[in-house]
Amino acid sequence: MLAGIGLFVAIVLFIFMVVKGVDMVTSAVITAVVIILTSGLSLPNGLFDYFSEGVAGFSVGAAGFVQGWLIILALGGIFGELVGATGLAVKIAKTLNNLLGPKNVGLTIMICVFLITLLGINGYIMVFVLYPIADNMLRENGMDRRLLPFLMICGGANANSFAYSMDVCNVIPTTFLGTGTGVAPGLSVVFSAITCVWYVIYFNRAQKKSMANNTAEALAAMYKGEHKIQDDSELPNLLLSVLPFILVLACVVGMTKLTEFSSTVILAASLFVGVATIIITMFGRIKGDLKGLLKKGSNSGLSTMLTVAAVVGLSKVLAASPAFAQVQQVVLGISLPVYFKTWIGTLICGALTGSAITAETLFLDSFGQAFIQQGASAAALHRICAEAGITLNKLPNASPVVMETTVCECTIAESYMHIVFGSTIPCLIAGFVITLMATMGIII
Repeated sequence: MLAGIGLFVAIVLFIFMVVKGVDMVTSAVITAVVIILTSGLSLPNGLFDYFSEGVAGFSVGAAGFVQGWLIILALGGIFGELVGATGLAVKIAKTLNNLLGPKNVGLTIMICVFLITLLGINGYIMVFVLYPIADNMLRENGMDRRLLPFLMICGGANANSFAYSMDVCNVIPTTFLGTGTGVAPGLSVVFSAITCVWYVIYFNRAQKKSMANNTAEALAAMYKGEHKIQDDSELPNLLLSVLPFILVLACVVGMTKLTEFSSTVILAASLFVGVATIIITMFGRIKGDLKGLLKKGSNSGLSTMLTVAAVVGLSKVLAASPAFAQVQQVVLGISLPVYFKTWIGTLICGALTGSAITAETLFLDSFGQAFIQQGASAAALHRICAEAGITLNKLPNASPVVMETTVCECTIAESYMHIVFGSTIPCLIAGFVITLMATMGIII
């Protein structure tokens, strides 16, 4: 009884701390302590060692993530920093905007966010690179800037779990299921096709409605200030701008198909190729600040690593709680096909924790191998769990929501409706569709 109450209190406390702006590491540690104490477990073992043989505690779980991801996230941070400093993202965004036209500015921004996220540049870096560009595009077209957080989130959601994506959400299942990052690509295409069409339609309708209800002066007054971006004369040519992205993606796909290296080795090698390509082709632009960019990028990536490691450590503590064991039994007892159990179970974990990474880790650590032993396809489990993880991690307490709205200088009150109706609902619909496909044996 106490363990169940403690688990509930801990999750509520975790949500409260995140909403109030407490950093994720501190929030995770405090939440873990509450769960350990109310579960009657050993606090020293739970925080610094193993609960029992083979059952990792907080620090051991976090250390395991750091061991596998330190190099990858450091390189990802450097890659993102170089992309922003050299103007590569700006050049691609401006080219797409000229190609698609001002009426498709929402689609342009979402494509840019998709590409950046696909190559493993985490959201903490992506939003800083693309927000000034997106803000200027909406301003130039007299649009409502309150949709900026929605644009950042939905573009990332389309790429977080896409086949061959280097984002952590698509890589975590590989560690539990022994799959590659490109498994069940057809399911990811179906998911993203549904969500992308919804995103574009929603964005255009929302902007049309806002323009009808607000004067041009009122829309212009929503902007906080000028975000200057480079002029065309200051930007590299298009070929050099897209080259690093093409090479990174080609390395991921090629090494996955032609080698037996692990996903972490493939991602690290691909990001190294991207970083080296930018340094070589853009050396004249960055030679004066190369050391500073490398330091800033690696620090950003490692900061993200610590945040995610804390969440993974918390997931280990949650999994060791007697109350969570009862939740496991409830999930296993649901009278639904295994793929729907996977989808619903991961959705619940995402809603409870506000984190896609925690949702995937919790679910796969608890049920992944059990479901495979029941005859489920590892490829289908990978894709369904990854897509479900990024569906309900958009509650007000979720770090992506807090981060995107803060950086975009919006409030939860004015932008959250667009996040729910524009991103969460289509992800639910698309997730249901691919889960139904897998249940019917359509795993492509």
